[in-house]
Amino acid sequence: MKKNAKKKVVKSARSAAAVGGDTMPSASAPTQSPLAAAPPSGAPLVMAPSRSEHEVKLDLGCGQSVREGYEGVDLYGSHAKHHVDLFKFPWPFADESVDEVNCSHFLEHIPAREVEVRDLVFDPHNTERNDEIMREFVGKDFFFAFMDECYRIMKPAAWMHVVVPSGRSNRAFWDPTHRRFFMQETFGYLFHDWRKANRLDHYRVKCNFVSNVNYSLPTEEGMRHPEVHNERFKTLWNITVDWLAELQKLPPGQEAEPVPLPAPVAVRGA
Repeated sequence: MKKNAKKKVVKSARSAAAVGGDTMPSASAPTQSPLAAAPPSGAPLVMAPSRSEHEVKLDLGCGQSVREGYEGVDLYGSHAKHHVDLFKFPWPFADESVDEVNCSHFLEHIPAREVEVRDLVFDPHNTERNDEIMREFVGKDFFFAFMDECYRIMKPAAWMHVVVPSGRSNRAFWDPTHRRFFMQETFGYLFHDWRKANRLDHYRVKCNFVSNVNYSLPTEEGMRHPEVHNERFKTLWNITVDWLAELQKLPPGQEAEPVPLPAPVAVRGA
């Protein structure tokens, strides 16, 4: 997404079928999705980049490759600056302390279960705070807990860049450590208005992200006539490779302004 386009946000999620892969040449096409949350309070701030004067940009689950200009966050990544277990809650980062977040090919590894007591980090000196942590996280879907933590640590109007395999691609399933599978519409569950409109506001998730979701696809697919591609996109496997989501943090419950969706454009790489 171009920098001048990041000032705009999307109003609602549109349905669109898709398929994915990983190391293929790609094209980008859009879909809109969203989510809402009131930031939970933080646990003991061990290495939290707290409201610093310099810009803080985190690459969550960076593995062995940290995105340029970002601070890597990973439990095992040798190049990570912050060695944090992102599957333990709450994270050791201060509320509204992060300017920008990147998360590429990590969300699909989030456990497909609810958060349990063993997944929590407690403050040995604050029983009241520990009770809050229990109420906040235990029994919450792991994906929602992860995204609520992203929402909490991000500054107002900050952006999160997400790449995940398309749910209708071989790429989504060939890695035996993948636990989650994503469609464009999945990102709608992260937007307060979308959940409310679909009568899902009882879900235990608080974040409010508005999103613009594009996709990558094989180069040869991008050469087809748009009408032909659109029909193939709706029904066929491996037509899309990854979902490329741009999520912007909105205040809890705030509505978003619509943003125009770009047409797919074939590009090299995925």
